[in-house]
Amino acid sequence: MHSARRLRNALRMALCDVLMLLLLAGCAAKGNTASPETTPGKEAASAAEPTQAEEPSSPEEPAQTDPQAGGAHILVACFSATGHTAPIAEYAAELLGADLYEIVAAEPYTEANLAYYTGGRCDQEQDDPDVRPAISGAVGNMDQYDVVLIGHPIWHGQAPRIISTFLESYDFSGKTLTTFCTSASSPLGFSAANLHGLVSEDVTWLESRRFPIGASREEVAGWLAEIGLTGSERLEEAGMQMRINDVPVAVQWEDNESVAALMELAQEAPLTIHMSMYGGFEQVGPIGTPLPRSDMQTTTEAGDIVLYSGNQIVVFYGSNSWAYTRLGHITDKTADELAEILGNGNVTVTISIK
Repeated sequence: MHSARRLRNALRMALCDVLMLLLLAGCAAKGNTASPETTPGKEAASAAEPTQAEEPSSPEEPAQTDPQAGGAHILVACFSATGHTAPIAEYAAELLGADLYEIVAAEPYTEANLAYYTGGRCDQEQDDPDVRPAISGAVGNMDQYDVVLIGHPIWHGQAPRIISTFLESYDFSGKTLTTFCTSASSPLGFSAANLHGLVSEDVTWLESRRFPIGASREEVAGWLAEIGLTGSERLEEAGMQMRINDVPVAVQWEDNESVAALMELAQEAPLTIHMSMYGGFEQVGPIGTPLPRSDMQTTTEAGDIVLYSGNQIVVFYGSNSWAYTRLGHITDKTADELAEILGNGNVTVTISIK
């Protein structure tokens, strides 16, 4: 009896071992039925990985662009110890669609430093052509700029020595340079020419200009036009023209989305805008369709052309302060000539593509 019981127990144990082996074999077979490439986890990872054609550029090596693809890259660099030169630089940068960089002295100039004929810092620096005042900060990537405009005051008939520091801090080979300066009475003299020897001989120099303190945007635009600089090459090539009644006017158009949309309208057919006098300083008229807008608080002057409320064009023969989007500026008419054209009754403005 005991032998029979032991036999049954042995059979049960053997049967359990066989069943366990079968279960393990089944699990192993089931785990090998799907290839690793088709498991859900791998599919999700593969979808997140770009193919070789889609692989983005490495952050350390940004994609290179053709500098000529979007027109000249222009920088306006300005040193303005007393604030008189800064507005000229801002006008130039705005007119050209250029980047603006402020040249800041590592050791700021105090009022006492700037006092003439006191033996102070300014006098000492200008007496020594080898002095190079340190600059705080630097232009991030000078290589990207084809044209550089450098603004400064006139100190003792010359550019401040910090301008020499700036010119000797970068490689301007092959670039186009020009300078502009401000002074109460001092002429340009040899201040610009004396800077030429600080850069390589293959630099192209454009004619420099001295501006009186408080010079207008119109004066800056006139100088830029004279030396052949513009931030709106594409618009010039398209030949967008403007007439007030039957009088053609030269316009320095802004390079922005609003002007691009205006140009598209004029390409379809000449755009005629019937304008009305308002406030004794402007003519305003509806376009008939909204344009993209980027309004900002603006104090206008005679000759400015702006977009108001997204669907009206305003041409100024006086000044006003409001939130506008700049469109352009009339460069070939004085304030008196504009007052004569715009200030004696309603006018019709025509914008067309030649």
